[in-house]
Amino acid sequence: MVPLPGAGEIAGGLPGMGVPDDAVGQASGTAAPGDVDASAAEVRSFRDEFTGPAGSAPSASKWKQLTGCMWGHGVEKQCYTAGGRNARLDGAGHLVINARREKYVGADGVSRRYTSARLVSRVARAGGTLRVRAKLSRRQAGAWPAIWLLGTPAAKTPHYGEIDLMENGLNGAAWDPEYHVHTSGAGSGAGGAYGVDATRWHVYEVRWTTGPSGRVWFRIDGRLVRVLPYRVPSGSPAEVILNIAVGSQAGRPAADLDSTMTVDYVRMGG
Repeated sequence: MVPLPGAGEIAGGLPGMGVPDDAVGQASGTAAPGDVDASAAEVRSFRDEFTGPAGSAPSASKWKQLTGCMWGHGVEKQCYTAGGRNARLDGAGHLVINARREKYVGADGVSRRYTSARLVSRVARAGGTLRVRAKLSRRQAGAWPAIWLLGTPAAKTPHYGEIDLMENGLNGAAWDPEYHVHTSGAGSGAGGAYGVDATRWHVYEVRWTTGPSGRVWFRIDGRLVRVLPYRVPSGSPAEVILNIAVGSQAGRPAADLDSTMTVDYVRMGG
């Protein structure tokens, strides 16, 4: 994917949009992304099976829910919310993230048309394996769901790297989930399509290492798809992000936008 001049990455593909326009954003009662101690990251694992009552918010001990309306240098159209409004458990062991068209007045008092959610793991790892079982709703123009890893501190993206384990909405009617790698060196943006039906359950998996010889191994349902270089500073920790962006490279949003990403589990470890 070719980056847009002056833009960045919110859900994969555009370096720099991992942070909001104010370079900090708002995380409900927490510090901004990048506050994880790299020295502890290597020995910690992260897991969420999303058990809990229907309608409840994701675990605050495991996830930060970033909020705000200014993302992607104004290219994207969503306001991220917290408190279970756009990200909630379904009571059957799943997390459901929903991006939809609705009137929403942000903290700045400006009325906008779309809401969504962006979850960031409270644990980061400097290499390891991430497995996420997920499915998407039908294709709708403007929806950009993604599962990805962002190196910290996010404000220095892409120097610390980004791995898009799954992002969709960039290929029109194909609605084919893709994978990409972004770094500050040669080969940034390399990736491809998985060639699977995104509306069905799939296990998206990546194993990665850091340093001058760093690499990533992408798998879908246990099948190796591709190996790519991932040259980032040794020991660079990365956080898991789950979100649905609206607009930007996903195109003009559908008038009836109502897109969901349902996640069965997130498992990250060595």
